[in-house]
Amino acid sequence: MKNQKVLTLTEARKNIFSLADSAQKNNVHYTLTDRGKPKAVLLSIEKFDSFFQKNNAGFSMVRDGGVAYPQQVQVRTLIVRDESKVIYMPESNWDAAKKGEELIRAQLYVNLIEKYQYPLHLVEFGRYVKVGHAKSKRYIEADIIINDEAGNARMIFEVGNFEEFEENRDRIVADLFDLARAVTCVKKPNFLVYFSRSCKGGQVRDKISVIDYTKFNTFQSWKKAKRPITEEIPRYV
Repeated sequence: MKNQKVLTLTEARKNIFSLADSAQKNNVHYTLTDRGKPKAVLLSIEKFDSFFQKNNAGFSMVRDGGVAYPQQVQVRTLIVRDESKVIYMPESNWDAAKKGEELIRAQLYVNLIEKYQYPLHLVEFGRYVKVGHAKSKRYIEADIIINDEAGNARMIFEVGNFEEFEENRDRIVADLFDLARAVTCVKKPNFLVYFSRSCKGGQVRDKISVIDYTKFNTFQSWKKAKRPITEEIPRYV
């Protein structure tokens, strides 16, 4: 590829949003290095599609926020910010990544479509949201957002480590409330969902905390009410 620029991972972390915009608008891509060794590439979705079509990679990008892969192809991509910003990882890093929250998030994404019957175009996979006051520089990644046909966020998901689910609940739920407040436009979300999964020993176990955001507008009001939750993700109606 032409127009390559090289940055360290540390530099990239500090400027990820401006780099992603530059990759999309200026026809450049960035090679990210760690101790002088290439580790990942940041490029636009147009370059991503073109590169893999030319190399017959055998899978296609679904424009509505998901990724479709033939069963025989090992996944080598990780979406880090909306449909136009993609990082792909070397195979050596995939084993570590797939054991963590990315795998849980991917399984949840599939479940929402196949089990809970949400239309593909309403399920948004990974969105960075600016939270806080107008001059805030804090961003949180919403793992999955379910939108309505008008584009309003109706349900927001965050995933977490199964073994640390209860320990991290307050922190992640607080993030969910911040996300809900930030994405509210015409309508506010209905539900906030904290989710995790374990697949040890061939047994699938889910941990689910669903909060009714129509009843609790703030994290503090939810805590004051003794943290009420339900444990069933609402189905599409």
